[in-house]
Amino acid sequence: MENMNKAPKEIMDELHQKFVDNFAEWKKIDDSRLERIFIGLQCVAATGEILKKKNKSKHHLICCKIYDEIFSDGVSAIYLASNAMNKPANIVLRRILELGVATLYLWDMPHITYSWSRHDHDLSFSEMLKHINSIGYIAYLNGENSKQIDGKLLPEKRLQSIYGDLSDVVHGKITTFESSMPDRFKFVESEWQEFVALIDEVVCLIVKASIARHDISSEIINYVPLAKKELRL
Repeated sequence: MENMNKAPKEIMDELHQKFVDNFAEWKKIDDSRLERIFIGLQCVAATGEILKKKNKSKHHLICCKIYDEIFSDGVSAIYLASNAMNKPANIVLRRILELGVATLYLWDMPHITYSWSRHDHDLSFSEMLKHINSIGYIAYLNGENSKQIDGKLLPEKRLQSIYGDLSDVVHGKITTFESSMPDRFKFVESEWQEFVALIDEVVCLIVKASIARHDISSEIINYVPLAKKELRL
């Protein structure tokens, strides 16, 4: 309400200054997880490059494009969070999670890939997770790859929980409202810590699942040598 009588440019100038101040506060933090997240995102981009050379179908090239998008989204999400734009950061993180699961699901689904890319077919997060964690799919991977997968490709219950929480932000659940909070648009270190822990977990899970699915551990380490230590590959 306090901004209702201000000119639009005045409001935007004040908001911009808050973000400048927020970024200055963020730069004071020394967080080792940030480097690990960027290493993870580099692994995501490297996966796309590796798979371009391994593609056996035109639809695989569509799938490879997703990896660059995840990398870009990851950098954008971190930047938004560093400026205390936590809700937009979480919205982008949901996209990262959804696209990360989609890369695994679509690789063996050419008809769904074309329906998705050309005919606006919506992908179900639950159905994708169920498929790539199914007994038959894991048996298929274990029959084709050099390393065996014990259990599931991704922790289904945990990812459903993360996806549900992020979806609450996207769909505007009242429990996620910030507009009346005194610290809105203000950098709060605890909120940054919470976000960085979540994106670290999501990116690491996507990377390890992609490596297991495509049996590309050695190739990833060649592209991103630090991944072996940082991500414990």
